[in-house]
Amino acid sequence: MKLWTIAIKDTLVRFRDRNALIMMLVAPLLISLVMGLAFGGSGGGVRIGEIPVVVVNEDQGEFGAEVVAVLAGLMADGAEDGRFLFTITEMQDKQTALREVEQGNARGVIYIPQNFSQRLTAPDGPPVVLEVYTDPTANVSPGIIRGVVNRIVAEFNTVALSNVVAVIQLTRLLAQADEPPSAAVLANMANLEQILAEESQALDGPQGENGRIVLATELQGEAETINLLNYFVPSMAIFFLMFTMFDGTRSILKEEQDGTLYRLMTTPTSRAAVLLGKIGGTFLTGLLQFLVLVAVSWLFFQVDWGNSPVGVLLLALATVAAATSLGAFVAAFARDVNQAGVLGTAVTLVFAILGGNFIDYRQFPGFLAIFSKMTINRWSLEGFVELTLGHASLYEVMPNVAVLIGLATLFFVLSLVLFERRFVR
Repeated sequence: MKLWTIAIKDTLVRFRDRNALIMMLVAPLLISLVMGLAFGGSGGGVRIGEIPVVVVNEDQGEFGAEVVAVLAGLMADGAEDGRFLFTITEMQDKQTALREVEQGNARGVIYIPQNFSQRLTAPDGPPVVLEVYTDPTANVSPGIIRGVVNRIVAEFNTVALSNVVAVIQLTRLLAQADEPPSAAVLANMANLEQILAEESQALDGPQGENGRIVLATELQGEAETINLLNYFVPSMAIFFLMFTMFDGTRSILKEEQDGTLYRLMTTPTSRAAVLLGKIGGTFLTGLLQFLVLVAVSWLFFQVDWGNSPVGVLLLALATVAAATSLGAFVAAFARDVNQAGVLGTAVTLVFAILGGNFIDYRQFPGFLAIFSKMTINRWSLEGFVELTLGHASLYEVMPNVAVLIGLATLFFVLSLVLFERRFVR
């Protein structure tokens, strides 16, 4: 009972501090909003480049090569930075290419079949199928790949239709002309644009069912509109939570320095209850901070926290527990308040960088990803991104919850051991 009294008292004191409220709630929401606007306009888009795509081109004609050239030459949004939209890798075997997607080495495969050019320009016969396979676990790239290929298909269908119409019209002119064919052709070529438009309308447009190319897509879900705040709000919430947790546990050393902690321990309240109460107050503060950020971002910024409220709650509990325990461990390890402040700030910044709070952890190279997985931030952010962007189920984020609880237990036990040694007289 005394434990909870101490915890609730510290929590109320914290939430009555205006400066603390700005740091805990206003700052993460404001920075998330600014980052969302900066990187995605209204929060609905992002500059994406160098998406790994494998192209299998079995066509020997010019049109197959043209498709590859167009894909390789597309510039990413904001072309002044010199980034291409796709990083194209050409392979000869479709099954090998599909394995690249399954293993996460590529985001999609574009398959150009044999005789693509020949069948595209043929005036009759069945349409040629251009196949697109995309990574079902990716959130953004499948829609981009399909959109680009759809545009290419539309352009090639227009070219193919114009070729067919031109052949038909020229054949008719050559058969009916009384004057030399070249003059008849030249006299009627001015009407080709009108003829093309009429034939296109009759065929239900170049993207209709009668187009010369049919786009076949597999392995992908529905295209999504990505709100970047779904990434930045959890990211900043975790980042500022770490500051709160280190500051909260550092208050134990502040009370030790002022002498109030020892006076509290001389009361009938046990030393363990005092320490657990102080740490518990930090935990309650962090949990309320996180839940308020979730509620405010959902109500006012339309952040989609996924389809599993239980998953969000469990992940929040595990994240706050791990951050609180780490803060307690640092406080117990430090010699005084100042050293705890320096260590806490250093750990917060290093964990934020490695954990993906500033740079998308999915872009880390292999060796950096290993260090990333040593941080609380990475496991927490990965779980929240799966919930917000991937609409993962509770079962899918349970590994993240389990790792965070394991880290919380480890740091909590270490902190209690160090505090026990520190305060034993």
